[in-house]
Amino acid sequence: MGMGVHAGRMPTSTLWSEHEERALRPPERALLDAIAAGELDEHLVAVADAVRARRELLHTVDSATAIARLCVGDAVIFNRLIRPRYLEHEPAVVTDLDAHWVTVRLARPLGRFRDGELRCPPLALRKLDRGAAG
Repeated sequence: MGMGVHAGRMPTSTLWSEHEERALRPPERALLDAIAAGELDEHLVAVADAVRARRELLHTVDSATAIARLCVGDAVIFNRLIRPRYLEHEPAVVTDLDAHWVTVRLARPLGRFRDGELRCPPLALRKLDRGAAG
């Protein structure tokens, strides 16, 4: 019962897409292959902790950058990251900023936000061009 194996092409990973597979550089591929093969099983908690810490750092930097681009009075619109989802695409105006949150006034009362004001994460907003606001 000889089953032929094609030696020319290696099977693609089921862990990431073919596009991601082609985009990987040798060091990335080696690390991911080692994890998938179980070679780093003794270190998986440390790897997961390092990944979590890095993702939190990137989120913090992205949030700080988003806040830095906003000013009180800016016209904004909620993007797909907002919760509750019914706020997506709703226009608002920035009324206050702090280190972590943006306070906005909705263009119209909506849902549970009857007073029209709410605090939200900066990454849930997209600043509108001055010309688009009018």
